Amino acid sequence: MVGEGARGTHALRIAAAANGERRIYTDAAKLGSGHWGRVFYKVQIPVPTVFVHSTMVALQGVGPTRGPEEVRVVDTVKDANGKHQFLYNVQPNGAEFGKGSPYNWTFDGRWHCAEWHIDGPTQSYHFYFDGAEVTSIALDNGPMNYAGTDIPPSFSQLRVGWNNYQSAPPGFVAWIDEVALDVHRIGCAN
Repeated sequence: MVGEGARGTHALRIAAAANGERRIYTDAAKLGSGHWGRVFYKVQIPVPTVFVHSTMVALQGVGPTRGPEEVRVVDTVKDANGKHQFLYNVQPNGAEFGKGSPYNWTFDGRWHCAEWHIDGPTQSYHFYFDGAEVTSIALDNGPMNYAGTDIPPSFSQLRVGWNNYQSAPPGFVAWIDEVALDVHRIGCAN
């Protein structure tokens, strides 16, 4: 949308929907077993007043112990009081699992930078908000230790946009911009 970019003039605007998926899927085979990622996002306020789990960036792959799964690397859960947490969340065929931060953030109508690093060989995940690591959700299991991570050896899809897992009328209006992936950290300034 013209005039709504994080640092430029265009961004992907995601219209409100009470629940469900509004995402773009793309091939992620070239990402291999690990990568750095970065996305800018903005969420229009006010936001829905109910509890809701929402994903902005996810990866699809076949986990080493649980089979096909969605690995959610930019993921939030918002409580009914307006605070949200970030989390690493995995949805295999069966019960989802993950690791969440405290509910220390709010959607505020401003642009923010989310970064992640995920690595299959070391079964590690790290998340950064506006350049600072959210250490409460860091995972460093080590090779072949899959409990709580189950990071696939490769990814087949990258999914970017918005997905609500509970009904949250009237929904979120959000903007996504400057999605970038690399073998090295990209950062929020680049």
